[in-house]
Amino acid sequence: MVKMMAKTGMMRRLGGAFLILFAIFLLPSGLAEWQKPVQPSFSGGDLTCLIPHPLDASKVLVASERQIFESDRANAWHELWSQSDIRFPISRLFTFPVLPGHVFAMTPGKIIMGDLKNRSWRTIYQDSGKPPLSFAVHPEDPNRWFLGTEKGLYETPDAGRTWAPSKLLPSSGPILLLYFEGQRLFIADPHALHLAASGAPARSVFEAPQPPEVAWDENSEPSVEDEKNFFAPAIHDLISTQSGGQRLFLATRNGAFQSTDGGFSWTPLSQSGLESREILQLAYSEKEARLYAATPRGVYGYDARAERWTELFQGLAKDRAQSIAILDNKKLTAITADGFVQYPLTGFRPEGSAPVTIGLPPQETLSLFRKLVSSEPSAREVQKKVIRYADVGNGKIKRWHAGSRIAAALPAFSVGKNFDRSASVTTYSGKYITGPDDVSRGWDADVGWDLGDMIYSSDQTSIDSREKMMVELRNDFLSEVTRIYYERRRLQIDIVFTPSASEQEHLERLLRMDELTSLLDGMTDGFFSKQLDVIYTENPRLSRLWEFKPTDGGCRMKDDEKTTTNQETVYGQPTV
Repeated sequence: MVKMMAKTGMMRRLGGAFLILFAIFLLPSGLAEWQKPVQPSFSGGDLTCLIPHPLDASKVLVASERQIFESDRANAWHELWSQSDIRFPISRLFTFPVLPGHVFAMTPGKIIMGDLKNRSWRTIYQDSGKPPLSFAVHPEDPNRWFLGTEKGLYETPDAGRTWAPSKLLPSSGPILLLYFEGQRLFIADPHALHLAASGAPARSVFEAPQPPEVAWDENSEPSVEDEKNFFAPAIHDLISTQSGGQRLFLATRNGAFQSTDGGFSWTPLSQSGLESREILQLAYSEKEARLYAATPRGVYGYDARAERWTELFQGLAKDRAQSIAILDNKKLTAITADGFVQYPLTGFRPEGSAPVTIGLPPQETLSLFRKLVSSEPSAREVQKKVIRYADVGNGKIKRWHAGSRIAAALPAFSVGKNFDRSASVTTYSGKYITGPDDVSRGWDADVGWDLGDMIYSSDQTSIDSREKMMVELRNDFLSEVTRIYYERRRLQIDIVFTPSASEQEHLERLLRMDELTSLLDGMTDGFFSKQLDVIYTENPRLSRLWEFKPTDGGCRMKDDEKTTTNQETVYGQPTV
């Protein structure tokens, strides 16, 4: 009996230690998370891009498909410009130091310039035959502008009054990106990055990685993903640091690259930690000396010492990010599938820094939390439910393959009926006589086998292409549901180990947990909430985990230098 009691006590201590380690490793890096403030109006369509305000580093300019907004210090939004033409959605915003107080908005058919001081707007370029793709202003001549179009590079010496083909890059192909760094103009076409230094003709300095060749099957249609990769631009963004302009970063379809010699040579950054190799946009924090990337799989920060990307996902329900910007070296802002969000940079803890101090709740709370973790559905159970609900399991493909072979053993049976009637005409003594009609009737039947299809059927090629699409779709579902599942688990640990400072903050955290639960329900046909109903019905004491417990800010911390007493504490407050 003594041995059993000792063993039980040891197991409890090990379980407690495991939970603490579990909390330490799963807690977010720092206490920061994405915040979703008041959103701009969505009457003009989805949000598309953002840039820092050129006159106030604490503000931001955000564009939707048909509107441009300006933020203020109170997180309110003011509309600067709007249009009703849905044919020209806004795709990019540009600002330039040589033209302070001006913003340029690019659409598929024209470019609009706005004066932020007097709120006036005018069209500086419009040509449906040569749609604009990129734009830049010479850093020393505010009247000399460069425009990349689908049919080559153009420039104007008189602020948009006249446009002519540029001699820097005599090409009639698409110009996807233009970027000035001092006297150097970087020009990107679909396959390479070119550098024009001090007005000299551009020369190639970077060849964009090409996607792997796809063997097209003439009997099957390419998938949407194949088409997207085939036509997608290879180079998306280019930025530089403020330290002399010698260090630059390039965002491509196949990862990020850096240059330390002003853009003449490029080396790839590590892709460790990235779920998507495609980098859509980059931002650099001078204060942290840290690179950030927007990808189809979320926002990532790059740790140069560890050569690894870390995903910043805390607080996001959907991970896709398409535009990012840093405001006053204090906030990282982004346009994601959740809308406009922001992330405090002071809360980001890079690898190798001091560990986060974890609050140690009382033993009763830890026991309840251990019981909850063991009772809730596991990640694998949730993944199985997602596969079943979305009908993306391997069983369907196996049935198709088996069915295509079994079909070869079945005969191809056809039945035909022939009925023919024709008029009968004869001549007698110079007269035409119509006789009885000639009528013919017939039946035919045919039975055939193509036993070669039992070895290899032509349907296999079509099934294989659809299997590839299903695997990609299943991976997308599983990646999303796994991220949401563990985001919810981290939030639970955060609530238990780090008491809220106010009741409002506590309710916001509970609301976030309910939002994540609803997202899991949407992908599992309500499976997660049904399981939670059973768990809390059988164990009503688990609800105590989510009660707000006022605190004076003190927590019993995990610290070897502090002594503990036999008196029970609840989040640092002794009970009488």
